[in-house]
Amino acid sequence: MPKFSIPTCYFPSTILFVDDSREFLINFTLQLADNVSYRTYDSPFEALEALQELDHRANELMGRCVSEYHETTSSPLTNQTVNLDLSAIHSEVYNPNRFSEVSVVVVDYSMPGMHGIEFCEQIKNEQVQKILLTGQADEKLAVDAFNEGVIQRYIQKSHPNILQHVLDNIAMLQAHYFQNMSEIATQMLAVSAPVCLQDAAFADAFRAYRVKHHVVEFYLLESSGSFLMLTEQGEISFFIVKSEQDLQMYYDLANDVQAPKTVLEQLAKGDKIPIMADLSREALQNQRWEDCLLPAQRMEGRQTYYYAVTDCYPAYPIDPSQISSYRHYLTTMDYQPFAN
Repeated sequence: MPKFSIPTCYFPSTILFVDDSREFLINFTLQLADNVSYRTYDSPFEALEALQELDHRANELMGRCVSEYHETTSSPLTNQTVNLDLSAIHSEVYNPNRFSEVSVVVVDYSMPGMHGIEFCEQIKNEQVQKILLTGQADEKLAVDAFNEGVIQRYIQKSHPNILQHVLDNIAMLQAHYFQNMSEIATQMLAVSAPVCLQDAAFADAFRAYRVKHHVVEFYLLESSGSFLMLTEQGEISFFIVKSEQDLQMYYDLANDVQAPKTVLEQLAKGDKIPIMADLSREALQNQRWEDCLLPAQRMEGRQTYYYAVTDCYPAYPIDPSQISSYRHYLTTMDYQPFAN
């Protein structure tokens, strides 16, 4: 299966710092931005115990994403013959504990009782990404551990800009964490995988939009590539994507129920895309089409895409009152210097 450019879901996750030097941990974490979720341990044994308690949460999410996929004969979202139930992915937005998910561990090599490589070998969740902090004398061991896949990065503690170097690698590895998680879910997307997820041009445009609008979490909604998005404060929006094939399907449906000529023209040109939830013939005949169309923007990649952003998508009713935002999570976190 090819690597997807955009994971099927992403949300802020927790970084675990493990080092027997409390002074190093305090100095390092004091320099972190206030929107970073982290935990610190000066005991590798207590850190492992905490990770083992979290393992089942990640496995349960991935298990749900796979087990809840099923074939259906009615699909309001695509004209493909197989439709996949992605509710297991976007329903994760209701999980108030999602931000405590540990995606990256930063661990020192030299620790009494258990060195950093041994610690990484003991982590049961293979999805967790690992950064090893080393001294010059430990570098060969770190290289061997990297080549064997025990760790994903190693950084010398004496690096002149260690904070930024570690943060840059954390950001990359957090993306890898969700990409790896997505690969398990997308095993069931073999027939109707959203082409845009693998399109580098679309991925760049999607990333630029998220940065501009401060989107910190997103969840795949449908096999056309639409996403539920949230800001740090929990503000909800929907990034709706349709392909030319999708618009042709909607045009055919609209033409079949004799929708207004202006509607047909807008669908034919890709000037607007529909957001109605019910595509039954009776609903379409009684539907005021003009009220269910959004101005669309065209984007060229490997294919032509049409996208629109709205704060309401009838096909996917979301209850904001049941969602705990990342900002709320951060304000309730008790950042003691050490978890023990």
